[in-house]
Amino acid sequence: MALTKSDLQQIGNVVDERLGKRLTPVEKRLGNIEDRLNPVEKGIKALRKDVRYLKKTVDIIAGNYDEGDVLLARRVKKIEEHLSLPSGN
Repeated sequence: MALTKSDLQQIGNVVDERLGKRLTPVEKRLGNIEDRLNPVEKGIKALRKDVRYLKKTVDIIAGNYDEGDVLLARRVKKIEEHLSLPSGN
C-alpha cells in the first residue's frame, strides 16, 4: 500500500492540528512565565549595580583605614622614640 502525496498531506494536517491543540496551553504558560521573569531580570540588574557600588565603597573605606593605621603607627613610633618610651609591640 503506497501513500499518495494527498494522503501524506492529510496525515500532516491531522498531526499539525493535534499538536496545535496540545501546544496552545504550553505556549500560553510560557508567555506568562516570560512576563513574570521580566521584572525579576530588572531587579537582578539593579542588585548587581548596587553590589558593585558597595564593593567599590568598601574598598575605598578599607583603603582609607589601612592608610590611616599606617600613618598613625608611624606617628606613634616617632613619639615613642622621641620620648624614649618602650615600644608598644
